[in-house]
Amino acid sequence: MKKYQNKLNKLDKELNYLPLHEQVIGINNIITNLENGKILQKSPNSLGFLPDSLDIMIENTRSSEKAQEANNLLNNFRSFLSREYGIWSLPNLETAKLIRQEYNVKSSLEIMAGNAHWSKALSEVGVKAIASDSFTWAKSSTTGEAPIFETENLDAISAIKKHPEVDLIICSWAPNFGEDDLNILHLYRQLDYQPVLLFIGEKFGATNSTAFWQEAKIMINKKVNRSFRSFDFIDEKVFEVK
Repeated sequence: MKKYQNKLNKLDKELNYLPLHEQVIGINNIITNLENGKILQKSPNSLGFLPDSLDIMIENTRSSEKAQEANNLLNNFRSFLSREYGIWSLPNLETAKLIRQEYNVKSSLEIMAGNAHWSKALSEVGVKAIASDSFTWAKSSTTGEAPIFETENLDAISAIKKHPEVDLIICSWAPNFGEDDLNILHLYRQLDYQPVLLFIGEKFGATNSTAFWQEAKIMINKKVNRSFRSFDFIDEKVFEVK
């Protein structure tokens, strides 16, 4: 069991507070799935306690320090996922299935795939998935040694040029610096055949460059996004980009 998980489970046992316990069960389930190379069935529930709810937990447990420590761990779950598993977003099969249905997708290309969890999710709902990544980030991260899905060693531009046949290009949590995402958008607009282009992240926030969000034409599929709820304070969504 990871240090983060050990600490959270210890606090859960000490505080003995049901709303906290339910969230810890959810986190333990996510970690178990990740350890076993499995994709979640549905989007996880929200984690953490807002100030009023935290006050109630402190009142019930009579331990302000431990309650706040537990809440801090809940709020930092995404950071834990990035450090330990090299993922910033948690795909789920319900959303993957809706993406296939709503956009009539039979094949997909994931760019900047990281450990390619979205490609695995799409493949499990019947999409012929291809994952690609330049792996530059993996040189300084041990999490880069364990992709969950076979991944081609290609930068995003090269991958798009190599695979013009796909129905969907998907990118999850592109960096919020540099111009890679903008270059992808410019190339996409020049393609003779334009597949669906989806970016997963936070608009003008944790993902993608400011220039990208300023230039991109965004559409939101409500059905897809109802199934893809952010589990923390980051306003994560699935964006169709033109």
